[in-house]
Amino acid sequence: MPRRADPQRRALLRALLLTLALVALPDVGRADDAPTPTPPERSKQWQKLSPEERQRLHQRWQEFQQLPPERKDELRQRAREFRALPPEERARVRQNFDRWQKLSPEDKARVREKYQRFQQLPPEQKQKLRQQLKQQGGGNKGK
Repeated sequence: MPRRADPQRRALLRALLLTLALVALPDVGRADDAPTPTPPERSKQWQKLSPEERQRLHQRWQEFQQLPPERKDELRQRAREFRALPPEERARVRQNFDRWQKLSPEDKARVREKYQRFQQLPPEQKQKLRQQLKQQGGGNKGK
């Protein structure tokens, strides 16, 4: 049976799922009216992408531009938090994101439902479950 991620970590991962595509874009994390210099590394990264991946990221960027300013700020903050994670944790987040993307719609619905049930628990019960997960070797370490 696969081990489950610590609920706090899952919440962070869930929040970061939305920002992963934005992290690769050069303009994330800056104000909309700031100049748009593109570091050479970002240009090299962009050039390495397939045309399909570029199109997908471009579409995501256009969707981002249509968001209300508060939502943009929230996503930028999450992107900064992601970049501040240690490299091992960022790799773990990406792996979990890849695993999430491969889940069937039914499995995703089950995970969301369990997450919603967890969120409705009283704080003491959440903490108890977190402790149980830690005792079981909680999280996805080693996965």
